[in-house]
Amino acid sequence: MITMRVAIVTESFLPSVNGVTNSVIQAHKSLVAAGYEVVIIAPTVGDTPSFYDGSTVVGLPSINLNNSLAVAFPHRLIQQTLDEFAPDIVHLASPAMMGAYAQSISNRRRIPTIAVYQTDYVGFSQHYRLGFAAHGINAAVRKIHGNSTLNLAPSTYAMDILTNLGIRNVARWGRGVDLELFNPERRVDNFFSTSKKVIGYVGRLAPEKGVDKLVPLSFNSDFQIVIVGDGPERSRLQELMPNAIFTGKLSGTELAQHIANFDCFVHPGEHETFCQSAQEALASGVPVIAPDRGAVKEFVIDGENGIVVNMTTSDSLINMSEARWNLLFSSQIKSRARNSVIDRGWDNINQELIGHYFDVLANNRYSIRIGA
Repeated sequence: MITMRVAIVTESFLPSVNGVTNSVIQAHKSLVAAGYEVVIIAPTVGDTPSFYDGSTVVGLPSINLNNSLAVAFPHRLIQQTLDEFAPDIVHLASPAMMGAYAQSISNRRRIPTIAVYQTDYVGFSQHYRLGFAAHGINAAVRKIHGNSTLNLAPSTYAMDILTNLGIRNVARWGRGVDLELFNPERRVDNFFSTSKKVIGYVGRLAPEKGVDKLVPLSFNSDFQIVIVGDGPERSRLQELMPNAIFTGKLSGTELAQHIANFDCFVHPGEHETFCQSAQEALASGVPVIAPDRGAVKEFVIDGENGIVVNMTTSDSLINMSEARWNLLFSSQIKSRARNSVIDRGWDNINQELIGHYFDVLANNRYSIRIGA
C-alpha cells in the first residue's frame, strides 16, 4: 500500500465556515479515507480544534479582523511542524502570509508544494481600488504561485487570473458538493411562513459580495429576501433591507433546509473563484441568478439551471423582465438544476486532487520521498 504524508497549510479553518475551510475539510476527508497521514496548520480562531477527524491541528496565533476574518502571520510553529511531520507534499490552501512562509520552508527542504488559488486577492484589490497596493498584491500572488510546484484553481476564471500574471504551472481542481445533504427533498410547505417568492443569498456579508444589489428587490411585494451569513456589512444591510430575513451563519442540516426552501438563489458578487453556495443551491433543486462576471456563470447556464445577469448596477435585478422571472420559477428549470451538478460529488472531485498529488510526486524537480 502506498503511503503519503500531507501537510495542509490553510489561511482559514474551523470554526470559521467559508469556501476555503469547506474545501480543506473535504480534501482532508478524502485523504484520510485513502489511508494517508495529514496534519493541518491553521489560524487559531476561538474554538479552533486541536484535532480534527484523527489529524492534529496546529493552531497559530492570529488576529481577528471585523469579527469575520482571522489572519495568522509567519510563526516558528510552521517550521517546527513541517520538520517534525516530514510531509511528502505541502498543500497550501488560499496561501497568503502563512502560506508564503510555509512555501519558503518547503522549498528549502525540497518538499513539493501545491498552491490552491481560491480567494480572488487580485480581484479584491481592484474592487477596493487599492491603487499602488494592488501592485504589491499582484506581486505577492505572482511570487507565491510562481514558486509552487503546481497551482490548482477551481474555475477557468481563477485559472485565467494566474495565467494573466505569468503563472504557467496551473491546473483545475473543481469543487464538489454534498449531494445527500443538499437535496430537494428537504423542501417543505411554508418553511418561511410566506406566500411570496423567496429569494435567498448565502455567504459573507462583505462589500465585495454585492449584497446591497438586493435592496430594490426587498421592497417588492412579490418577494421575500432571506440573507444567510454574517460579516462586517450586516448592520448596514439590515438598515437598508428592513423587510428581509437575516438568519446569521448557518451550517449543516439547518443550512441545507434553508437553501432547499428558496425559490431561487442569487449571488451578486463578481469576484468569486467558484461560489460553493451557488452549487449547493443547484444540488437542492434551486435555480441560481448569477452575475455575468466571475466564476459562477461557468456552471450556471442561462435558461437551463438559472439565469445570468449583468449586475453592474443596483437596479439590474429589479429591472429583469417578467418573462425572465417566470422562467426562473418554472418547474422545468428547477428539475434541471440538480441534474446539472449530479456528477459533482466530493468523492469524484477529490480523486482529481489526489491524482494531482501523484503527478507532482512523480514529476517534480525534488526527490520523491514517498514509500510503499
